[in-house]
Amino acid sequence: MATTTARRRSTHPMSYYRNMVKDMDDSQKLELVSFIIDSMRSTKADDLTMEEVLEGYPYKRYTKAELNAMLDEAERDFEAGLGIDDDEVWKEDEEEFERELAEEQKLQMEAV
Repeated sequence: MATTTARRRSTHPMSYYRNMVKDMDDSQKLELVSFIIDSMRSTKADDLTMEEVLEGYPYKRYTKAELNAMLDEAERDFEAGLGIDDDEVWKEDEEEFERELAEEQKLQMEAV
């Protein structure tokens, strides 16, 4: 999925982060997410509510009717042959992870 990789701003491939958290239990993941959110807040934002923090979040809230309309449209597109099934999505994800892992290993070998 080249678009995902092209938008990435991290110096590490996503597989790096996936491997970092794959063995964490839910409480450890929650602690990590809380730490990340806290680290993103400025000192002036410490007294903001969660709604205020999420106000600038790039995703908007949808009504149930809007979500149902989007699902109906997606189902029509899929029936028209415009979508891909989950096996293909998983295959693309695995290929991307393999590419990222190969890149990471290459960089590690060059650093030695």
